[in-house]
Amino acid sequence: MGQSDDQFQLPGSSADRVQSLPHDVVGYARDYRDGYVSVRHRHPRHQLIYAISGLMMAETDAMSHAIPPGYGLIVPAQQPHEIRMIGAVRLQSLYVRAGLPRADALARCRLVTISPLLAQLIAALCEMANPWPMPPRALHLSQLILIELLAAPVSPLALPYPTDPRLRRVCDGLIATPASPRSLDDWAAEAGMSRRTFSRHFQLETGLSFGKWAQRLRCQAALRGLAKGRPAARVARELGYANAYTMAAMMRRMT
Repeated sequence: MGQSDDQFQLPGSSADRVQSLPHDVVGYARDYRDGYVSVRHRHPRHQLIYAISGLMMAETDAMSHAIPPGYGLIVPAQQPHEIRMIGAVRLQSLYVRAGLPRADALARCRLVTISPLLAQLIAALCEMANPWPMPPRALHLSQLILIELLAAPVSPLALPYPTDPRLRRVCDGLIATPASPRSLDDWAAEAGMSRRTFSRHFQLETGLSFGKWAQRLRCQAALRGLAKGRPAARVARELGYANAYTMAAMMRRMT
């Protein structure tokens, strides 16, 4: 490597500093205050952004993701992204060397469900603080983490963002007012399309029907509101639900 082992014993507090460590899998943990924004950036490694507590909103060029506790966002190496913290956030991240043969499966951005086993493995690796040379336990932990991470199922909360500017205009309008009572025909007219053309294009660009996309958006909005500590009844009312029970039922179906 051209560098001594001593240079890798203390990675420091910055996520940037751990990128050059010789480990195949690096663990990184940090607490963030409410409202903190990690402005658009990229990493040379694949990353798993995992929320232990609090809520994170991640934006990439193509998608928007809510990352509630129990879920993690896989961000491919060199993928620009921005993270906003909603409420106090406790984060654990993994950085995986992009050149690993098994890491090819991490080259696609997606939100995944973190199993209890994977959560414990990530916590154990982060607690070890990336020792070098790697003791056998750290090596085995990182190998098992890769196996479990690659098997993690995709979460139902991912919110793809279309590329067509007409569809983006509709999505931006709905993001601004998630409880909007406007019908599918109204939104199609906003995009300057017929109902059928709008529905077909939206499905092609996002992989979701407009109705399902809007439901995921409302679920994300509900998660944001609850993470900020707002009363469930108020959040439900602002999102157009009859009561908190109706909203909770929607969220259970989604998550």
